[in-house]
Amino acid sequence: MSCCRSCGRYQRATPVIPTVGSTILLGMSSPTANNSDGTPDSGKEDDLDPLDSIMADYLQRIEAGERPNVDAYLTAHPQYAKDLKTFFRNHHWLGDTPEAKASSLIGTQIGPYQIDCEIARGGMGVVYHARQQGLERPVALKLISSGLLAGEEERKRFRIEAEAAARLDHPGIIAIHEIGSWQGYEYFSMTLIEGPTLQKRVDDNQFDDAESARIVRDIARAVGYAHRAGIVHRDLKPDNILLSHGDHPLVTDFGLAKWHREGSMITRTGQVLGTPNYMSPEQACGRGDGDAGTDVYSLGAILYALLTGQPPHIGPSAAEVLRSVLQDEPESPRKIRREVPLDLENICLKAIRYEPHERYATADAFADDLNRFLAGEDTSAAASGLIDRVAREIRRDQHESVFGAWGQTIYALGGIIFFTHLIIFILDAMQLPRWAAYWTPRFTMLATIAILIYWVRGGSLRPRTVAERPVWSIWLGYLAALGVVNLLLVIGGIDRDALFPIAAALSGFGFIAMSGHVWGGSAIIGIAFLLVAVLSAFLMNVAPLLFGTMWLISLVTLGHHYRMR
Repeated sequence: MSCCRSCGRYQRATPVIPTVGSTILLGMSSPTANNSDGTPDSGKEDDLDPLDSIMADYLQRIEAGERPNVDAYLTAHPQYAKDLKTFFRNHHWLGDTPEAKASSLIGTQIGPYQIDCEIARGGMGVVYHARQQGLERPVALKLISSGLLAGEEERKRFRIEAEAAARLDHPGIIAIHEIGSWQGYEYFSMTLIEGPTLQKRVDDNQFDDAESARIVRDIARAVGYAHRAGIVHRDLKPDNILLSHGDHPLVTDFGLAKWHREGSMITRTGQVLGTPNYMSPEQACGRGDGDAGTDVYSLGAILYALLTGQPPHIGPSAAEVLRSVLQDEPESPRKIRREVPLDLENICLKAIRYEPHERYATADAFADDLNRFLAGEDTSAAASGLIDRVAREIRRDQHESVFGAWGQTIYALGGIIFFTHLIIFILDAMQLPRWAAYWTPRFTMLATIAILIYWVRGGSLRPRTVAERPVWSIWLGYLAALGVVNLLLVIGGIDRDALFPIAAALSGFGFIAMSGHVWGGSAIIGIAFLLVAVLSAFLMNVAPLLFGTMWLISLVTLGHHYRMR
């Protein structure tokens, strides 16, 4: 079976249209003659620049229904290799032609390695079964799947994988023998494992809870060793775990690994890196650059899959899975399969908690708890009671990255609302006319808030993201309802003393509604507003001051939450 399986990736660099030579080379003259090896003889055209002639020949062969070998062009014209790589990559990126035909390396001698056959191919690499001459031992040889067309980013990540894995010497991690380069191909050789990946065990629904706990414990030990060496895997999943004799797990594919090199971290903040079904929430939203907590989550997700036959988050597309990772609570394993031991379920659920600080602090701590389960001892993962679940919901904020920059603005809104109602309280105590004591300050407040939001958002009052739209709907609904209440006040439908209790109750509803979409702590603010509504009914003379103070406390709390994030 496979030696290494590189997962599909979910992002590409933005293509750049080649600007070398003439324009995009449509409608060129007749094709150039080819050499005996199938590569173009660019010297046959005198009216074209040599590079233009090469690219024109390639396009015309494509139009003729052929699938020319791009490696042959690069080999025949090394002086134009850089420009041709850019042209070939962008031509296929635009979807004008099928995938470029790569040279078959089966039977090729690469350094001391004779390639026998292909084992597996993924989005980043291809693994071959090869034999190392001299030592006459079978090895797995991994090369970049795009071959000579590989860009600098691909080559850099490939070298990171090789160098990261080569630094690790652990019985639970695939050993790297040699790293090298051959005629523009980056490669590294590693121990050949003939067994299947852990994914086969998941697919076959081989439910053996004690054995699953043992396998994940051993994986966690290997991952813990990598963490102590300063390396975070960031793409742990069943497909990247090989099973050798006796179902001994071996971690492979460090293609997304992050590690410290001379004080700098090789990563790119903001990228969504990993496999969605086993990806932590912080990876799914591109927050941070991945730390040990990311791998702990993936280890828990692997255990979840072994216990239930499916990962914690599933969906018809990668985008839907990512949405689920960010917004949905995983189903309890025992709801999917009642035979799962309660202690093992608790261990699994603790490892895949939404907030990193609520998971096991280290992969070794996760392994220790699995070991206690296997030994029949008490585990450190307690069942989630009602209070614990409520506390998690209050702490949860699935859109904090969207509203994180709103801290200062929310403070300002709180100040505007408070001072407006302080003025209303003072003017009302002075027994000024209603239009002066109430309507003028309120309209001034609404206009000031609209101008502030318009300015902060760069000249727009409309929601720009899916995360903002429900928040806008909630508070526009609040303003509409409050407008009707004020209309009833004008036409005499309600008593003026009921205005602030009703406004406080509507505010409470708004914050409670918002807690289900953004920060869960908004529900506590909403409940506080409901209490203020009741209190205002008994303290009519200070109702404006109570209402304004409650808004100030609420928005300072909300702003502090986002500033701390």
